[in-house]
Amino acid sequence: MTEKTQFISYLGNTPKIRVLDMLITGSGLDYSITDIAEQAKIGRATFYRMMENMLKEKVIIPTKKYGNMQLYRLNIENKIVKDLVKLYDHICKTASEKEINRQKKKIKVKIKQ
Repeated sequence: MTEKTQFISYLGNTPKIRVLDMLITGSGLDYSITDIAEQAKIGRATFYRMMENMLKEKVIIPTKKYGNMQLYRLNIENKIVKDLVKLYDHICKTASEKEINRQKKKIKVKIKQ
């Protein structure tokens, strides 16, 4: 079983959310289609089905090409992507704050005993 990130937990464990989670986490890096599919834990065919729309909407952009292999990256200049990254950061920050508060309460209970 794969551990879910907070982003996936909040938005749903769908192939598109897993791809976005993976690309946001590794933004600035270039990925092949195989890399994206494997790291997002989806099939290549599944990624191919969503890739056309992601390219059309400029969520991902082609970067380098090695022989027949095209690499892609998250388009951090895209307004929607910027908003998704902000949401990702907010979800992570909120989850971290909740966990910190939970740990503090746990420590206080142990100290009082």
